[in-house]
Amino acid sequence: MKMKIKRPYITLILFVLCVVSCTEKSDIADNSYANNISNNAIGISAEADSMKTRSITSSPFSIESSADLQANGFKVYAYYHGTDNFVAANQSLYTLMDNVNVKYDNGAWVYDGDTRYWPTGKNMLSFFATSYNPNLGSNQLTLNKNTNTGNPEITYIASTDLDKQEDILWGTRSNGMPYINETRPDDETVHWHFKHALAKIIPAISSTLYTEPYTTTVTYSDVSQGIDYIQTKYLIKSVTISNANKQATLSLQNSVASTPAWSNKSGTLEYLLDSELNNDIKYTQTAGQTQNQINMNNWYKNGIYTTTMPLLPEGKYLTLIPKLATENGNLKISITYEVLTQTTEQKQARNIIWWWYGNWYNTGTPTTTYTNTENTISGNVNTDFIGSRKYNLNINIQANYLELTAIPQPWEEISQVIDTETNLITIAHGGGIEFDAVQYGDSIDRTNGIIYLRNKTCALSFNIATPRGATWRAALIQSGDIDAFQFVDENGTVLANQNPQGAIGTPATLRIRAKNATNSTDNSAILRIYVIQPNQSTIVKTLTGSDIFKEYKFVEPANVKN
Repeated sequence: MKMKIKRPYITLILFVLCVVSCTEKSDIADNSYANNISNNAIGISAEADSMKTRSITSSPFSIESSADLQANGFKVYAYYHGTDNFVAANQSLYTLMDNVNVKYDNGAWVYDGDTRYWPTGKNMLSFFATSYNPNLGSNQLTLNKNTNTGNPEITYIASTDLDKQEDILWGTRSNGMPYINETRPDDETVHWHFKHALAKIIPAISSTLYTEPYTTTVTYSDVSQGIDYIQTKYLIKSVTISNANKQATLSLQNSVASTPAWSNKSGTLEYLLDSELNNDIKYTQTAGQTQNQINMNNWYKNGIYTTTMPLLPEGKYLTLIPKLATENGNLKISITYEVLTQTTEQKQARNIIWWWYGNWYNTGTPTTTYTNTENTISGNVNTDFIGSRKYNLNINIQANYLELTAIPQPWEEISQVIDTETNLITIAHGGGIEFDAVQYGDSIDRTNGIIYLRNKTCALSFNIATPRGATWRAALIQSGDIDAFQFVDENGTVLANQNPQGAIGTPATLRIRAKNATNSTDNSAILRIYVIQPNQSTIVKTLTGSDIFKEYKFVEPANVKN
């Protein structure tokens, strides 16, 4: 179910910092986030995806569909930079999201912490997002920030373990470019398109060496011979893929459409594939067996033929840090294979009758023997392996060399949406803030939402109707004397908890008292009321019932005497 809200938001920390440094809104810089916040929340939902579904808990880890992404979640960064284009995170005016976890829960996307809001007008946000294996140890992947720009980036060390191949995603617009310099769109939505940062390699193998079975005759004497039926199979003992990149850094801000921005590539990696090979084409040696027993057991495997066959079992692959052929040389492939021959011999004999020979006839039971010959050949792959691409690496064994081709295909793209959807907040009929005419102090400016208090107590009531099961919480965001205003009970006693709270759906009353003080400047405080929901909190500004102001402000004028 999708329900839109339009509720303004600023975090408590932001306003505390703001009001401590400036006593009036007009004193805040025009391009500050606090001075340009809109009423439009940034929420989260997901688009439907008809792609295949699988489990990200399978080995190796991968995110192949929206279902996978929903199971895994992702992380978001958002930076506010006013009307100037995004340059770097450390030059932005405010960090709206910093490594915020986004999860799929009960049919909806939710993120940790408070609700975030779009800025107004031509003020812009820039977003970055990534998704990867949350269980990946820091010795293989580190999500950190660039020391020069402050931009989020990933340091990744590739693994040669087939069960630890990774799938790292980063978010872009639909055109494959970064989601930067975004003013509030009409649909208040950030449409994420997640792309794969690594190159996926699916190796396959074939051979032109294959020959059809044939028969030959071995002559022992004029009256004795053997008819040999000979078959040959080709089985792989090991495959080595070398000169791959070992380590690199991924920036979440790419400059070429749909192409990950990798840098700081270092080291080389060698993948040795032997026990991991597809069992139907793998030459297996078993300790304690004779060579003939080993060969006999391997004979019942399919082996490789002219038809291309997968080199690895179903669902297994390699993910490489992208590599150009000109970067430190080509990717190298080396194959060690066994030529396994089965010879079935039928002994024959014939009789001499006077001066001629009789017909040959079979003698004894046919015998089968096996022989094997090991060969190693190698070659280079003169191909650029680019991130976000899936490569079918076809290895063909020729007479004494390898023919290698790498055919790139687009890797599946995962589309998700960040938009303005969350649980709807409604105010009960007549439930907006109402003041007790007896209790409030000297005057109230209802047009501008200002209450002037001179050592008095102000009582107000309100009723937030939904979402049921949630709670409300109140806070005073103060400027000047940090405790000029305090929440008190009906007897005027200061509350121990200066963030009172209560249940949604129940009428509530707050009492605020101005402190007895002699002050040379005006003390002020903004009354902030939140709705607390799972994984987020939302500021409720429609409680005022006014389009002129969004929240009530309490003022204790200067030179108030005891």
